[in-house]
Amino acid sequence: MFSLTEGSTDDIASAFSKDGFVLLTRALDPALLEEWRLFGESYFVKAFRILHDNGHTAAPTHCMDEDYLLGLGAKNGFKELVMRSPGRYELSLLDNRDNVPDISKIVQTLEPLLPKCLGGNYKQMLPLKLMHLSLLVSTPGAPDQGWHADGGHSSLQQHLPCHCANVFVPLHDLPEEMGPTEFRPESHYLTRNLAPMMLAAKCRGTLRVPVWPSLQQGDVVCFDYRILHRGRANTTNENRLIY
Repeated sequence: MFSLTEGSTDDIASAFSKDGFVLLTRALDPALLEEWRLFGESYFVKAFRILHDNGHTAAPTHCMDEDYLLGLGAKNGFKELVMRSPGRYELSLLDNRDNVPDISKIVQTLEPLLPKCLGGNYKQMLPLKLMHLSLLVSTPGAPDQGWHADGGHSSLQQHLPCHCANVFVPLHDLPEEMGPTEFRPESHYLTRNLAPMMLAAKCRGTLRVPVWPSLQQGDVVCFDYRILHRGRANTTNENRLIY
């Protein structure tokens, strides 16, 4: 865990490169995230009401009698809304940015760090491109997600610095029972050729055990697109919201 201060960015970037992820404690003002939390709660409800109004689901909600009303995966979803795994939804906001809360303060907070985490010797955020902007919702009863990486390597012959990073911002406190994201540290080195490289790491005794840090509102997790990770089960009665 790191605190994002002016003098800490080199150490944080080094840990990001080694482990494949970093947790920044209290990086954002929780008051700033309240607007996002309220938006996320209402937007999720609104999305399923729109689906129902247009005849895509049997009811204006994501489930009925413990049955999910939206099919699994992109082929059964929409550009704006996909159920990635049972009870776990991604709502794309990238094409709807005029109607979502302002992200500029979040970007400004991370500006000293993110360019240092990416290969290319970037000095500022300007050359970097925002590829996705999503609301991630894990509903009550959602089981453990399958292990996965969000994308591949730019080279299969050698390990190169991170070319794409994810930033997770929990919109409320995220205790273990709500299902924080689980990471396997240093697995971004292995996903270039996963099965044989993971087996070799096991044989050498270098395969690191997974971690799933509990988070507080205001914490931020940055991780390499290539690292193995998964959402843990949400065993509470509340939606888990991550931006």
